[in-house]
Amino acid sequence: MALRRTSSGTARPVISAVSVLAATLTLAAAAGTRTVGVGLPGAVSAAVTAHDAAHMAGAHQVGISDPDLITKRPAVQAAELAQMKAIGITSIRLDADWSRVQRGGPGTFRWGPLDQAVRSIRAAGMSADLIIDGCPAWAAAAGTSGDVSPPPASPAQYAAFAAEVAARFARRGVRTFEIWSEPNSAGFWSPKPNPAAYTADLRAAYTSIKETDRAAFVLSGGLGPEANDGTNINAVTFLQDMYADGAKGSFDALGYHPYSYPALPDSYRWWSGWSQMDQTRPSIRSVMDRHGDAGKQIWITEVGAPSAGPGGVGQRRQAAEVTQAITHARTTRWIGGLYLYSWQDEGTDPASSQDWFGLVTAAGGDKAAYHAVATALGHAR
Repeated sequence: MALRRTSSGTARPVISAVSVLAATLTLAAAAGTRTVGVGLPGAVSAAVTAHDAAHMAGAHQVGISDPDLITKRPAVQAAELAQMKAIGITSIRLDADWSRVQRGGPGTFRWGPLDQAVRSIRAAGMSADLIIDGCPAWAAAAGTSGDVSPPPASPAQYAAFAAEVAARFARRGVRTFEIWSEPNSAGFWSPKPNPAAYTADLRAAYTSIKETDRAAFVLSGGLGPEANDGTNINAVTFLQDMYADGAKGSFDALGYHPYSYPALPDSYRWWSGWSQMDQTRPSIRSVMDRHGDAGKQIWITEVGAPSAGPGGVGQRRQAAEVTQAITHARTTRWIGGLYLYSWQDEGTDPASSQDWFGLVTAAGGDKAAYHAVATALGHAR
């Protein structure tokens, strides 16, 4: 099966009706799974706080989830960010990858590439969502250090790194931090997702970040469009388990990845991540509402479609995908930031879907989706 690379640089199966067939059986049953949230002592109220209101007032920004920006030379970063800004992009999502920053051990830090990427983003007048993800081998859970995406052994160690990220980049104007990416997928939490373990990390990181920077805005890790297949966990089910494990009060907004291709966001499909956001029973929104979080937004930290490769939808359909996603995000009160995946195609391999998610080609040429974003954001030339 073709694989899609997401923000942390690893890959997972492309979403399709076949790959999520089990979801139709599990969503209905999910209403009967664990759903009782356990609030943290002194936790942030489910009502919209002044800080939340400030973010909601500036919500509906449209950004790019760009895992490759950090790998490029400063001059290339500046040029690409200027192109993005010219079509209305205001924010960049990228990894603050623990496994790279502290690869050599707990007393070592290698901030250079991340420092440079953030410097370029801020120089372009854009904001950043830093995903605090990755786990170095020395800090990984027992028996997982060789896996594709090992989870932390200790919430306290993970939280300590999260605090380091917040302290360093708050000084550089970064206020949004996302706690992992797609923790409901084995491709990002190996060997298989664990809602209780992820929630422990979320709670610890939220507390440490807020103690470091009270103005920080903390997103839960964007949940991916998975099925309950015995390994991966459907996003709705995973969210129910997060609440049961005490996640309430430990995120300012909920991260979510509502991939829907080959269907468009406007088209209801039981397996579609977009439909599962608020149209299925249960849905992401209904679970949030049931646990007193109706006042909190969903931040879409990845969405898009491949224009070619297995599962590719073509350039015209890709343009329609991003247009509808932007339109809905900007007109829906409970959707905050929207990050499109991604800026540039990874390559031109016809056998690899992950090569084709960009708004521009691997050679840098405009795709139909590039012009669609400019039009949707009122920056068409």
